[in-house]
Amino acid sequence: MSGEVKVDARSERWREHRKKVRSEIVDAAFRAIDARGPEVSVREIAEEAGTAKPKIYRHFTDKSDLFQAIGERLRDMLWAGIYPVINLATDSASDVIRRSVEQYVYLVDEHPNVVRFVLQGRFPDQAEATMRAVNEGREITLAMAEMFNNELREMDLDRDAMELAAFAMFGTAASATDWWLGPSPESARRMPRDKFIAHLTTIMLGAIIGTTALLDIRIDPDLPIHKAVPR
Repeated sequence: MSGEVKVDARSERWREHRKKVRSEIVDAAFRAIDARGPEVSVREIAEEAGTAKPKIYRHFTDKSDLFQAIGERLRDMLWAGIYPVINLATDSASDVIRRSVEQYVYLVDEHPNVVRFVLQGRFPDQAEATMRAVNEGREITLAMAEMFNNELREMDLDRDAMELAAFAMFGTAASATDWWLGPSPESARRMPRDKFIAHLTTIMLGAIIGTTALLDIRIDPDLPIHKAVPR
């Protein structure tokens, strides 16, 4: 029995070590992409991590695995920014959207090359990895749609319509981000950050109001979500 405990302890230590090293490599990937642009190679990421390229593949099965981990990190950073600044019980719908957009744009402004890297899929022949990484970001909009749905759960909203709106909002944000950042890493922002936040907030709120209108629901965006719909 004690032998099994020792084996389990060693396995747990190895899992924790592998998790730590993977996280450190993703940290290095962020630094390398931030510094060198979205065309960065795995070799350059390995150099930034202070290791050899083969070691990368001891902790990531392939480029796709590494690429997805970068997308997951962005998703987690965005959610960590959004979650503390919104309260669906007290914030108006417009405030929830504005604060979420603010956190998103702040993240884009901090790591523009990483965002380009994920949205544009710069690793060759990594279409599947691109979609998997992009899906990490799409999860945020789906989660937001589900939170709205939960606040209005007694209305039995059309889930397909809400999911369609979430996908459309994600696609809009991705395209708008690509436009705002400009065609290359050296490009200047197309408009000041605060102005971009205001425009993107209006566009996102329009998608929500338009979708709910199609469902014969009229939302007052200046009220908390559970009070925003006339009963």
